[in-house]
Amino acid sequence: MKKSLQTFSLALCALFSSASIAHDYHKGNIQIDHPWSREAPPTATVIAGFFQLKNNSDVDDFLIDATTPVAKRVEIHTHEMADGMMKMKQIDSVKITAKQTEMFKPGGYHLMIFNPEKAYKEGDRFPMTLTFKHAGKVEVEMAVEKKGHVHAHAHTH
Repeated sequence: MKKSLQTFSLALCALFSSASIAHDYHKGNIQIDHPWSREAPPTATVIAGFFQLKNNSDVDDFLIDATTPVAKRVEIHTHEMADGMMKMKQIDSVKITAKQTEMFKPGGYHLMIFNPEKAYKEGDRFPMTLTFKHAGKVEVEMAVEKKGHVHAHAHTH
């Protein structure tokens, strides 16, 4: 009996600890996996946001806006080659093609979060609202990580 209780307790702890680590969000046919931001120095006036977006629909959708109560302005950005140099560029939306996945990652699509209210440290989380043309608003929590998230899931582009 005691052995069964210990096994059950360990299984319960494992379930709750993995549930608190994993954080993905669904709304309609949009799935948002592991929203995160890299830890920045206390003097940083901008931080970036990253995640994976999956569109499980037969219709394209578009990320059209992002907001957070912890900063006055959030912009959607990409990187593009201009005059032989890679530069960041603000864009109005990102197309998430039907049945496809779009990665928001360093060097690619990302959110720029301007003048955050404080310096977030590893382990902190802050709220973000992502707005899609068809799926509408999705509330997520950005997890702050020291070195950045290495995404282990397979994805298509």
